[in-house]
Amino acid sequence: MLPLTKSLSALRFRAGLALILICWAAPFCGRAAWFTRTWQTDDGLPDNEVTAIAQGRDGYLWVGTFVGLARFDGLHFTRFPYTLSSSNADEEVAELLPARDGGLWIRTHGGPIIGLEPDFLSVIPPKNTLQSLRVVAAIQDKTGCLWIATPDSIWQVRNGQASRLTGYSGMMSQGFPSAFAIDNDDHLWFAKGNGVFIYRNGRFELVTRTPYKAHLAASRSGGVWIADGKQLIKCDGTAQIHDYGSFSTVDIHAGTTAIMEDHTGAVWIGTSNGGLFRHTESSGFEKVETSHPDILSLCEDREGNIWVGTAGGGLDRINTRGVYLEGMETNSSLVTIQSICEDTNGAMWGVDQNSSLVIRKDGQWVLALPNAPWTNAVECVAADQNGAIWVGTRNGGLYCWHNGEFSHWGADKGLSIRVILDLLPSASGDLWIVGEDPDGLQCLHDGQLRFVRMPRPWQRIVAAAEDASGNIWVSSEPGALMRVEENGLKVEMSVKFQGPILYLYPTTDGSLWIGYEGKGLGRLKDGVFSRISSEQGLSDDYISQIVDDRDGWLWLGGERGIFKVRRTELEMAMNGKIAHVHCINYGKNEGLFSAAADSSDANSFVLPHAIRSRDGRLWIPLRKALAVIDPNILRVAQIPPPVLLSQVTMDGKTIASYGGAAATPEIANLTAPDISLELPPDYRHLEFNFTAINLSVPEDIRFRYQLVGFDNGWIQAEEGRSASYSRLLAGNYQFHVEARLGDGPWNDTPTTLSFTVAPFFWQTWWFRTAVILFFTSSVIAVVRYILFRHMQTEMRRLEQRAQLDKERARIARDLHDDLGCSLNKVALTLDMTQRQIESSQVVNGKIQDCSDMVRQVARSVDEIVWAINPRNDSLRYLVDYISQFAVEFLHAADIPCRVDLPDDLPNCVISPEARHNLFLVLKEALNNIVRHAGAGEVQLHIAATAEEIAIAIKDNGRGFERPPDNATRDGLRNMRQRMDEIGGRFELKTNPGAGTEVAFFYSWPHKNGEPKHAISAGRTPA
Repeated sequence: MLPLTKSLSALRFRAGLALILICWAAPFCGRAAWFTRTWQTDDGLPDNEVTAIAQGRDGYLWVGTFVGLARFDGLHFTRFPYTLSSSNADEEVAELLPARDGGLWIRTHGGPIIGLEPDFLSVIPPKNTLQSLRVVAAIQDKTGCLWIATPDSIWQVRNGQASRLTGYSGMMSQGFPSAFAIDNDDHLWFAKGNGVFIYRNGRFELVTRTPYKAHLAASRSGGVWIADGKQLIKCDGTAQIHDYGSFSTVDIHAGTTAIMEDHTGAVWIGTSNGGLFRHTESSGFEKVETSHPDILSLCEDREGNIWVGTAGGGLDRINTRGVYLEGMETNSSLVTIQSICEDTNGAMWGVDQNSSLVIRKDGQWVLALPNAPWTNAVECVAADQNGAIWVGTRNGGLYCWHNGEFSHWGADKGLSIRVILDLLPSASGDLWIVGEDPDGLQCLHDGQLRFVRMPRPWQRIVAAAEDASGNIWVSSEPGALMRVEENGLKVEMSVKFQGPILYLYPTTDGSLWIGYEGKGLGRLKDGVFSRISSEQGLSDDYISQIVDDRDGWLWLGGERGIFKVRRTELEMAMNGKIAHVHCINYGKNEGLFSAAADSSDANSFVLPHAIRSRDGRLWIPLRKALAVIDPNILRVAQIPPPVLLSQVTMDGKTIASYGGAAATPEIANLTAPDISLELPPDYRHLEFNFTAINLSVPEDIRFRYQLVGFDNGWIQAEEGRSASYSRLLAGNYQFHVEARLGDGPWNDTPTTLSFTVAPFFWQTWWFRTAVILFFTSSVIAVVRYILFRHMQTEMRRLEQRAQLDKERARIARDLHDDLGCSLNKVALTLDMTQRQIESSQVVNGKIQDCSDMVRQVARSVDEIVWAINPRNDSLRYLVDYISQFAVEFLHAADIPCRVDLPDDLPNCVISPEARHNLFLVLKEALNNIVRHAGAGEVQLHIAATAEEIAIAIKDNGRGFERPPDNATRDGLRNMRQRMDEIGGRFELKTNPGAGTEVAFFYSWPHKNGEPKHAISAGRTPA
């Protein structure tokens, strides 16, 4: 091995001098091509020292720190306890290895190696032979064999059996083990001390030596990458060494701490206090920005993102930068560009906030035309199709720079505008000049200025554009849209004063898109105006920038930042074919931490324009910088990520979880297939939590869910990643949830969880059977008793027969004097009824009325019994009774009812009179809904405090403007009167077509019997 070592030293010496200057300078010039986003403890990360990173089979990113383990779905960190003992050392994660079976191996600092089963519920403890070992390196090969290195031995763990490797004793004196690697040919590489070894024929062979401790990474093209100190080399299985030079760090003592090759073949090298470096054969070394210069771990996820664990800066995600923030650099500040254009040669021109004309060269904005003749402040710049650059100034006139010469138009040539705010070169060759003056619009045609008469009263022009037909449009500050005609400006009446206009943008299909201040986005096409806002899904109602990327997207800038929407969706929404559009927002995930778009209302002397340059990039002026966007880089494959159910809670208690070594047997494991939950009948609140993994754009994931057996269709999860239900009826249910990325397709198959709500005991089959048997037995017993009594009566009749003769006389007198009178009354009644009878229907009606009255009396008796029973004098019995009554009453009418009950109820006593009146008010409200509302759904909300109970019933029916002149008016009057009788309050909210909400409140009495009111007038419990 000596000649090989000398060869390696010679290669380093020859390459060092050639590369040292490049390594110092090249990585730090120009704009950074990488964007780094950081998560720290304020974002939920357990600790800012991230020692290990790995991605599991399910997509979760596992993050190891000195204080424990967590998993990350792109938005939230979840702590994941895994320890087998109370020792703090078990919590210090040193290395994470995804297992071949979907589990996870965890190497701890100074402790054993621990495994998590694929269900993330069971912990694989270290074998007896390994419990006392100090594991310093580990790797799992393609066969599933786990290789473990300790300071003085190497072990293999296969099929749960651990065996110590022989043929290792010759390496005892080589130093401390540092790393394993497995190349594409399944060869095991091992670094120990300053030696690099390969495992062949049952023994380790020395391949090369390094001056410092070596770190290894497998190469996709074969062999391994070796980084020691600041040197990068590559070694294949034939002992061929390729030296790729060294990288330089500010800290001369910085050395390699981690190395990794990504899917493109680029090598990433982390150092101690020297930062992160990336190497490719074509570009050499470049330094990549990180939150901390001390790098502890590296990982690449399946989407190509590079994750970096730092020693104090937290967790970094690095990907190709798709958004740049640019401006004119002056000393240490960045002056934003407020007016921008592209000339016929592809050069970008702009005007910065210091009113200087600038041009972009080699990725930097520099002062343009230093010998320009103007001395006044520059306000705007524009380029026409002939290659001329037009410059508008403040009180200095109009300038044109073309073919190296300047031309000037001022008051002597008819320019009446003093402050030029905007320049619009038209397709016909004219130049339209917009100013803040009363005569704020002029046209330069063939070198001659023409004044355009403004309508009175005059208002400042805030936007100008030319549509696909060559029409010139301008808008005034109050919101009037005007078209230029021969005799001046004509106001477009279809969009007159819809709201203040901030921006006009034409598209090739003839549409004129209008950005409003607080009113969303409008469109004028073929003389038809339409408008949508945040109510239809727009991310912002303040639209001050619009630009088309010619790939089907319209990019919009507003107060809340930059977002995009598909033009087809916008057009369908404008035409009324869909009710909701889907926006993709850009913000912190792309480095836009303060991204309010520039607008005419933010700066009185600016009419900014977003443009698309010839290379496809978008240039959008912001208030603090110029955003340069490459849509091709930001384009994400619209493959829907699979949905994972992360947690199910019932009444605030977790009943199912997605794995977790700290779970108890009472908590179901959501990783198990075909899981089903059993819910008790008396639960109040059920909540499902779900997530989907996309680590590139987690904010763009959209969810929808449906509870089969309850919901009529899919429900969009607009906020958060959860769904909740209250007091479901007994039965079997299936919860479905799907996800999609942006406006892409939904999952082909939803994630499903089945569960059953158990019935109350009186709803079970055995209870009903028992009731039937008891009733049958009771009937038999009663019949037998009646027969027995009848026999006794007959015997007594025979015994008393002798006395009947005497009684006949007395009964005859009684029949004559008493019953006769009654028969006369019956006869009179029949005569009266006969005179009233006109048809058989009347008789049938009376008979039906009698039957209905009997049933009503029976129901009233039940309700009175419930009202006077002292056992029911608690608030909990009241809430349970009326909520169950509402669900069953509306269920009989085939109307779904959503019930929202409080988790905790105060221990309050309520009088029979109050309970009876509250129940009758609720009953009357439900009866009105069934009979008059025509509702498709009803919501019952009950809120209770130590002071008051509030009950609200809301339907989505037809509503009304005023109570009709029928029984409904009496019912509402009776409800209000009942609440007044018990010292409560009654409120009614309704509008035609918007449903009705009835709310009534009752305060618990003071000790002196007077009611106390805890909720102010007008408050509703919803």
